[in-house]
Amino acid sequence: MTMRVLRTYARAYATDLDELTTALGAVTGEPVTTRFALPNGLQLAAVGRVLAVAGDEQTLRPYIKTAATLIVDDLNECLARLDEAGARIVRGPQDVPTGRNVTVQMPGGVQLEYVEWDEAQWQREGGRPA
Repeated sequence: MTMRVLRTYARAYATDLDELTTALGAVTGEPVTTRFALPNGLQLAAVGRVLAVAGDEQTLRPYIKTAATLIVDDLNECLARLDEAGARIVRGPQDVPTGRNVTVQMPGGVQLEYVEWDEAQWQREGGRPA
């Protein structure tokens, strides 16, 4: 089986999650499908294909360089491919409320997050794609 990218989320950063998700919902017509907080104070919510990330400036600082979140079907295979491509691990791999993730800096400088969702997250999102 070959690892696949199943979804891609643009990231939007803000200091107020409710304001951002309300505005994104009004523009896209999409509801919030996932919302959670991390112990460090970071708050996240998905609206359509945008991942809203909120917190104060200090909390956001380690995350704000991450340009997008890619949902993959096999994080271990993804890690092997990232290593072969010369990516540098910034954070993780680690357990997160939606499954497991890793944040990497790709050659050329862009920082990306890769996530393998657990079954509970797929259920919140309406089921795993075929």
